[in-house]
Amino acid sequence: MQSIVPAQGVKQLRTIAIDLTPVLPGGENGGAKVFVLELIRRLSERAPQTQFVLLTQAAAHEELASLDRPNVRRIMVLDLANPPPLRSAAKSLSSLLLRLLPVRPRRIAQRVINRLKPMLRPDRAPAIIRELKTDILFCPFTAPTYFEMTVPTVSTIYDLQYKTYPEFFPPADVAQRDRTFVDAARRSTMLLAISEYSRQTAIKHGNLDPNHIRTVHLHISQHSLRNAARDETILDRLQLTRGRYLIYPANFWKHKNHEMLLTALGIARSNGLDADIRLVCTGAPGARQQWLKQAAESMGLGARVLFPGYLSNAELLALITGSAGVVFPSLYEGFGLPVIEAMAVGVPVACSNVTSLPEVAGDAAILFNPRIPEDIARAITTLAQDKALTAQLIQRGDERAAKFSDSHLMAEQYWAAFQDAAGLGLSSNLVAGVHPDGWLGPNLGIWAASAEHARTVVLEVSLPGWVPIPKLTLRIRQDGKATPNVTISRGEVKTLSLPVTKRGSVIDIDFAPGFVPALTGAGDDKRELTAILNKCEIVGRGMQTVTLFPESVSA
Repeated sequence: MQSIVPAQGVKQLRTIAIDLTPVLPGGENGGAKVFVLELIRRLSERAPQTQFVLLTQAAAHEELASLDRPNVRRIMVLDLANPPPLRSAAKSLSSLLLRLLPVRPRRIAQRVINRLKPMLRPDRAPAIIRELKTDILFCPFTAPTYFEMTVPTVSTIYDLQYKTYPEFFPPADVAQRDRTFVDAARRSTMLLAISEYSRQTAIKHGNLDPNHIRTVHLHISQHSLRNAARDETILDRLQLTRGRYLIYPANFWKHKNHEMLLTALGIARSNGLDADIRLVCTGAPGARQQWLKQAAESMGLGARVLFPGYLSNAELLALITGSAGVVFPSLYEGFGLPVIEAMAVGVPVACSNVTSLPEVAGDAAILFNPRIPEDIARAITTLAQDKALTAQLIQRGDERAAKFSDSHLMAEQYWAAFQDAAGLGLSSNLVAGVHPDGWLGPNLGIWAASAEHARTVVLEVSLPGWVPIPKLTLRIRQDGKATPNVTISRGEVKTLSLPVTKRGSVIDIDFAPGFVPALTGAGDDKRELTAILNKCEIVGRGMQTVTLFPESVSA
């Protein structure tokens, strides 16, 4: 792991690539999207001499046009509706197999291939980062998808909810999230956490050097929120009376704990909550929203709970500012941006007393146990009926929001992180391009850090006897210079030894041809594969060995 030290001298950052391919239209990204867009605006103001290149996907490309500036431009690099074709080697292989089949089986196989094509993805991201001559790759949604070994990478860590509540996610999603975290921890020059809670959680679960990760709190301009456009007509359309409803601005993810909130509302009504107080649950429509609607109906709360669906920023802000308060019973937050947003516009807040929320809310909110509905019910009643306490909360909330209102400071902290990351050399060893099960894609990258003595990179690569390719060619480049090609025959295991000077080295190995098991009758694996990496080690003086693969993944 790389240790973070201040850069010796300031490097001019000419081009910063920002991976926005995870951004989806509308509100599907939750508060992370709000934060990232605000940060990009402030960074472009902070560094007008730097070009910020936003890597986007087709679905959100036009929506992000509002970020365009003289020093900010978008490049669409991902179109999920029109995925890239199979790599040439896989295409050639599938074409050969099709030609060898009789007519009827050929037609069936062709239909299978056509169905599989949209699910096939390149194992190695396009070389857009190198083409842009990028000084820094910034991954504000954590995953270092466009990682290049020679480009410093900064990634943002939001939370590790899947570690605390794995039951909220399908097993495949847990595995994917863990892979993302491990990749970010291993490949990023620097990590930035959105709260101290998230930082400590990442250090614990990732076994991180504390110097490798910094806390930079989210900031949202209080002035901008107060002066932002509001669509007041939303109250009339939903038949709401100002000050006579509570609002929970959150998507319907399981950790948002809507079930307990509905239960608490029922308890509060039984305990004397004014009958005309209503609850508004915003968030994108979907199966879970429909389930919660039915649950509210079955609890006799159908007329008291509204589910207006996804709202524009102007509509949502109007609803928040017109409410009697924000109630936020989430079980897990990396930060909890809606809490600060509510405080910033003078709305009292009641929220959970777990994860990052006490750190963010301080003494400016009613804190409750989100697993005890009676506790939430008392908070609901207090927000709706205790005018003296809510007046105090509004005053404290204004002061609290001011602490998280300086988005210019946030941009300065990120800029300092970029500068420090750019000043770091090859201070860690790394291998990229190998799947956790050892299978390689079309490319393997090895980063050998500088050291006191020369060393040797040792690889053991095998080509199983059942694969549909007779032999594999390895094209090796070390520090940009080509070395003689190596071939591996089917059923063979080969060991490669590549000398490395004490200055370190970047080794890039292309493997061809590849194959896709799902297209060759060898299983349902849809990855493009080449060979198996049995081990990757760096052997130094006295046979001291650093094992890069198999890697140990922290629990």
